Amino acid sequence: MYKRMSDDGIILISHTEKNTDLLGPYRRFVIWVHGCCFDCDGCLAENTKNGVYTEKNISELAQEILRSDTEGITISGGEPFLQAKGLFQLVFLVKSTKDIGVIIYSGFTIEELLEDENSKQLLSVTDILIDGRYIKELDDGRAYIGSSNQRLHYLSDRYKNIGESYYSSYKRRAEIKINPNEVVLVGVPSKNVLDVWQKLKEKSGGNIGEF
Repeated sequence: MYKRMSDDGIILISHTEKNTDLLGPYRRFVIWVHGCCFDCDGCLAENTKNGVYTEKNISELAQEILRSDTEGITISGGEPFLQAKGLFQLVFLVKSTKDIGVIIYSGFTIEELLEDENSKQLLSVTDILIDGRYIKELDDGRAYIGSSNQRLHYLSDRYKNIGESYYSSYKRRAEIKINPNEVVLVGVPSKNVLDVWQKLKEKSGGNIGEF
C-alpha cells in the first residue's frame, strides 16, 4: 500500500512530550514520529517530514513511557502507520506492564489501513483513530481535529464517555515551550497563538519545532 519506514527495533522520532494534557483526554505521553508520505497544504508539522529525527530503541522508549505519570499515549506525526510494525511492538511492550490508552492520528483513512496487515495489527491495540488527510479549506476550528473530513473512530470503549465532549470543543489549545536550544509549539493553535508563534519564528535564531 505504501513504503514502510525501518522497523528493526527502531522507531524514527521527531519529538516527544512526556506529560501533557494536549492531544487527548487526561495526561498523555505524546510521540511525533518522523516521516510522511503526504503533502497536505497548510500542514503545521512539516518538520516531522523534512526535519531532524532521532532513532529510538523501542525497548528504551517503552521504559520512558512506563516511567511517565500518564494515562495514555498519543501518536502523531508524520505518518504513524509507515512504522506500524515498530509502533505495535512499542504499544505491546507498554501494555504488558501497564494499562494505557492509545490514540493515533493518521493521514490514511481507516478503510486504507484495513488493507494492510501491519496496520490492522496496530489498530487492534488502538482506542481512538483520527483518520484522513488534512485539508486546509475544510479546517473548521475544532480543538483537536484539523479539518472536517477527518473522522473520529472509537475502536474500544475506553474513551467513549469523555470523547464526545472532548473532541466536540472548538477552543483550540497549544503550548509554546522555550528551551535552551529550541522553541517548540505543541498542540493545535488558535489564530492568536499562531500570530505569537510567527513572531517568535521571525526573531529566533535557534531551532524551531511545530508539533
